Amino acid sequence: MTENIEELIKKVKELTKQERFEEALEILEKLFADKPHSENVKKSLLETLFTYGGYLNDEYTLEYEKAKDMFKRIIEIDPTNYRAHYNLGIANFNLDDLEKAKECYEEAVRIKPDYHYCFYNIGLVYERKGNLQEALRYYEKALEIDPTFLYAINARSYILSNLDDLKKSSDNSNQQKNIEHLKSLLEVSKRIRIDIIQSLFSIGKEEFFDLLIGWCKKYKFEIDGDFLIINKETLPYLLKTLE
Repeated sequence: MTENIEELIKKVKELTKQERFEEALEILEKLFADKPHSENVKKSLLETLFTYGGYLNDEYTLEYEKAKDMFKRIIEIDPTNYRAHYNLGIANFNLDDLEKAKECYEEAVRIKPDYHYCFYNIGLVYERKGNLQEALRYYEKALEIDPTFLYAINARSYILSNLDDLKKSSDNSNQQKNIEHLKSLLEVSKRIRIDIIQSLFSIGKEEFFDLLIGWCKKYKFEIDGDFLIINKETLPYLLKTLE
C-alpha cells in the first residue's frame, strides 16, 4: 500500500459519501491490520462501521442481519462502545429478537448508566410484548434522566391512555358479570340480602338505596330488615331493564 494513511483515510471518506461502504471498509480493515495502534485509523474504521451499520439498519434498507455484523465488529474492536451495543439492540429489535435486543440495551446501560435512549428502547421491548406496566416504568426511567425526551413523553402518554382504556374495559366487563349474577339471584330467590345486591353495583351507598327504593315502588318489592322481598309477578320487567 503505497499511499500514506492520511490519503487513504481521505479516500475512505469520499467513498463513504458515495455510499461505497464495502470499498471503504476494505481499505480500513487492511490499514487497521497493518496499523492496529493507530488511533486515526481506528477512529476512521469505527466511524465508517457506524455509518454503514446505520445505513443497513434503516427502515428503507432493511438489511438488519448485515447491520448486526457492523455493530458486532465495532464491539470486537471496542468492547465498551455503548453506542454499538445500543445499535446492535436496535438491529435485533428490528428482527423481532426481543430478548437479544433487551440484552444489548442492558449492556449499553451497564457501560453508560445515564444513556436514556436505552431505557426508552427497553420500554419499547416491553410494549411490544404487551407488558404495558413495565414499558411505562422504563419510559419514566428515561424521563428521569431527560425530562424533555419527546419520544419517551409521547410513549408514556400513549401507555397511560391504553392502561386507562384497559381499566375501563375491565371495569365494564366486571360490571356486566355482576349484573348477570344479580339477574340469576333474582330469578331463583324469593328474598336476597341487600348487602349482597349492593356488592354487585359499582355505585355509592346513597345512589344504591335510591335505586332500591325505586325498585320497591315500581315493581312492588318490599324491604324486610336486611332483605329485599322479590315480587315474582313484576320481576320480568326489572330483569328487562337490567339487560
